[in-house]
Amino acid sequence: MTVRSSRRRLALPVLAVAAALSWAPHALAGGAASDSDSFEDKHLFGFTEGSDVGEPGSNEAEFTSSGAFGKRGGGVYQGVVQEAAYETAVTDRFGYEAIGSGVWQTIQGAPGLVDRRDVNFLGVAFEPKYVFLRRGIDAPIGLSLSLQPEWTRVDDVTGAAARNFSMETKLYLDTEFIRRKLLGAINLIYIPEFQNEAGVGPSHYTLFGATGALSYLFAPDLYLGGEVEVYQASQSLGFANSSGSAVYVGPTLHLQMGPGAFLALAWSEAAAESPRHLSPAGLTAWNQSDLARQRAHMVFGVEF
Repeated sequence: MTVRSSRRRLALPVLAVAAALSWAPHALAGGAASDSDSFEDKHLFGFTEGSDVGEPGSNEAEFTSSGAFGKRGGGVYQGVVQEAAYETAVTDRFGYEAIGSGVWQTIQGAPGLVDRRDVNFLGVAFEPKYVFLRRGIDAPIGLSLSLQPEWTRVDDVTGAAARNFSMETKLYLDTEFIRRKLLGAINLIYIPEFQNEAGVGPSHYTLFGATGALSYLFAPDLYLGGEVEVYQASQSLGFANSSGSAVYVGPTLHLQMGPGAFLALAWSEAAAESPRHLSPAGLTAWNQSDLARQRAHMVFGVEF
């Protein structure tokens, strides 16, 4: 399967969610909600995030575990990034997060990767987020944008010592199809990275992504749903030198644990993969990208 044909096939689920979001104004016949009726949907959708930033003056500690498991060609690959973040909303349209992270990796016999078993301090990041449209207040669809500069001292895929700088740019869209009961979201992602890995030297890397998710209130304080993620990795700052692409599908869960805490879980499996090349060099480039066979995501947050 070529990368080009894979892009067309993998984009269809995300386009379907986009079409559903465009239909949302007709689904919300009851009119826009007031400020007092709004609620935060940021972590309802798993890897996909909602557009909200929280109530003005709110403070929250978040602990996020993101796992990647399995690489092409066999061997063992297990990598978990653990983040601790302080999040606050300055206004109802602007908030930010300050993030510190570590990484645990076990690699053995994965083509293109050096065997290792390490735990390292990873790096720091800062993420401001601005809401252009507040969902249910300005419009039926919420729209926001975040920029996340991040410095890391270890490559979070290969585990090699490095001095990497990335700028994750993410556009968020979401809506309520059934007020507070059925919600949908789309994220568009662009992550350019300037890498300087020990023994390799300077290089460029980019991850493009589009994700779509739905979440439904099955029981009081319990949302269950599913999402589709489409990614393409390249060894440049654009689409040149593509490493390949992949589509992931999986379930999501969000549990509200009282008024001040929550737990969000997600798991996704690679439903289709399209390496750019099947040569040893192509397999190495694939395995050194963010494209693993399975992905896991867990967020625990508490307000204070």
